[in-house]
Amino acid sequence: MPPSRRRARARGGAGRFAAAILATLTLTIGATVVGAPAYAADYPTWDDVQNAKASESAKQAEIDQITALIADLQAKATAAQALVEQRTAEADAAQTALTAGQAKADALSASAAQWQAKSDAASRQAALFAADFAKTGGPSVTSVLIGSDAAQADQVLAKLSSMGKLTETINGIYAEAKQDSNTAQSLSAQADVAKQELTQLQQAAQDALEQAAEAQQAMVAALTEQNAHEAELQAQLTTLQQNLATTEQQYQAGVAAAAAAAAAAAAAAAAAAHGGGQSVGPVSSDDQALAQELMGYVAAGQFHGSYPDHIFEIEWIAEGKTVPNCTIDTSILQAMVAAVRAFGSAGVSDISRRCTGQIEGAGTASAHYRDGGGHAVDFTSVGGMATTGANSASLQLIDVLNGVMPSGSRVGQANCRRSAGTSDSWSNFTQFDDTCNHLHVDDF
Repeated sequence: MPPSRRRARARGGAGRFAAAILATLTLTIGATVVGAPAYAADYPTWDDVQNAKASESAKQAEIDQITALIADLQAKATAAQALVEQRTAEADAAQTALTAGQAKADALSASAAQWQAKSDAASRQAALFAADFAKTGGPSVTSVLIGSDAAQADQVLAKLSSMGKLTETINGIYAEAKQDSNTAQSLSAQADVAKQELTQLQQAAQDALEQAAEAQQAMVAALTEQNAHEAELQAQLTTLQQNLATTEQQYQAGVAAAAAAAAAAAAAAAAAAHGGGQSVGPVSSDDQALAQELMGYVAAGQFHGSYPDHIFEIEWIAEGKTVPNCTIDTSILQAMVAAVRAFGSAGVSDISRRCTGQIEGAGTASAHYRDGGGHAVDFTSVGGMATTGANSASLQLIDVLNGVMPSGSRVGQANCRRSAGTSDSWSNFTQFDDTCNHLHVDDF
């Protein structure tokens, strides 16, 4: 490999969706890169591309090399997405098995308790009958029969017959109690086995979840690598195939122009939507349009992520990509757009932990992970002011989002507002406690 080749490196850009703005350009515009590349491939420089034009053989070799690199990026991305789908299905199956195992163990335990309760009740009933039977005692039967006339003897024999039937009844109740107790013991033993199996199912579910998270993270890395380099490789390939004299400076100028155009489009959309203040105007219900507006704000420096950066989730939607476990609800996209429009800028941290494979902390119970992910967003700032959940920036943001989010949505940091004495109520939000270093909003 020529020494001028560069290792994989991240490039900034306005995102693929901005390429439509620069359709008149020969080159395909590069994509925004989030995170570090996953694969240390050698990529050609623009000098390599120009130098390869020195001979047809060198040019063809460079074309073959670039074509192979593009195919490799695509293959890795496709394989990573397929593995995510497989691991997701395995994790779902393991969780289903765990849920069924828990239900079985609970049902057996409950049934064992019911049968034992029935046995205990029968034993108590038999004991009461036995106690009543004992109270009927008196002089010996033999002395009564010898010292009585025939009529009295018949009465005694009839009484003995009744007492014999009572004894049979008592014995039958005791036998039933014993049978019920045996059933309870059998069910209890089955419940113990089910509980032992439950431990194995819990471990299997956890293992499957961790493998799914690892696959998700690997997929994000593969797609990030593809986004970072495929567009530039395609541009280099076009340069070779069409014998263009494109330089890296020209390519980067095209990327910058796309970013500027995207930022201008986002600014125009925001200006058209409201006339100042905290009015956000009508907000689109089209996911891709919302995501494209947000990526315009990214390009303009008005919208940013944190760590780990979730902005790539929005970028993929803007580009029209369907990525496993990486959707974002329309209402959450609308909330982010509304925040930037109302305050001029906004910062977010967590959006979909399902997409990034984050299972630490609240794990799958997190509002950022549940039901496929993408149902929540954490705002870290608006208008250049940090959000604590209780300060003026937070309260103003809640007021804005109350007019955007659907009824029944949730807003966090209720405890922060109680402590600060800024508690309030909003028509579309229910409230819950959360840490006081952001403002959480979800549509659950």
